[in-house]
Amino acid sequence: MDILIGTKNLYKATEMVSLINANLKINIHYLKDKNIKIKIEEDQPSLIKNAEKKAVEISKLTDYYVLTSDGGVDIPGLGKRWDILKNQRIVGENNTDIVKADNLLRLMKDLNGTKRKVEYYLALALAKNGKLIWSAQDIYDKGYIVENLPDRNIPTYLWMSHLWYYPKYKRVFNKLTKQEKEEVRKQGIGLKRRLLKIIKSLQLHTRRVI
Repeated sequence: MDILIGTKNLYKATEMVSLINANLKINIHYLKDKNIKIKIEEDQPSLIKNAEKKAVEISKLTDYYVLTSDGGVDIPGLGKRWDILKNQRIVGENNTDIVKADNLLRLMKDLNGTKRKVEYYLALALAKNGKLIWSAQDIYDKGYIVENLPDRNIPTYLWMSHLWYYPKYKRVFNKLTKQEKEEVRKQGIGLKRRLLKIIKSLQLHTRRVI
C-alpha cells in the first residue's frame, strides 16, 4: 500500500508518519519528492473540512492514497480574541518564530493559572483518486502556555512548542527528552488507532480483490 503524505512541511509530515505503524508494510511517499504542483487554500469552516479538501484535491493528481492533516490550537481563556482556525494569522503568519511567540505571550499577559490551558486539535483525512475515504478529528495534546519563554533559541517552525508547558515535567515540549515526547504523544492514541483501523481495512480489502 502506498501513502503520500500531503504536506511539504517537514515537521507536519514527520508527525503524520509517526501515526502510522511500521509493521503495516506501507510505502510512505512525501509530497516534496513528487512533481506535484498545487496550492490549496485552507478556507473551510473547520479543521476537518480543511484536511478533507487537501486530501481530495491532492489525490486527484496521484494514484497513491493521500493522507493530509490540519491542526489548530485552542486557548479557551482568550475567548473571542483567539480563533482555532486562524492561529497563525493572529500572531502574524509572516513574522519570525520569536515574534510569533512574543505576540502570543503579550496577548495572554492578563491570564493566569487555568486560564492558560491550551489544547491541540488534529484532523486527518485520507483520500484516493479524488474521493474522500476517511476523516477524523480529536484532541492530540494538552498543556499550558508559559508566562515567559525558557530561552529565545526556538527551533525552526516550533515556536508554539517552545511555549507549550507540561506541569508533569516542568518543561516545555522543545525541552523534553525523546522518551518524554513519546509519553505526551500518547494523548493522541485514539486518533492513531482510528487511522490504523482504516488502513488495515483498506489493506484487507485490497488483498481480497487480488
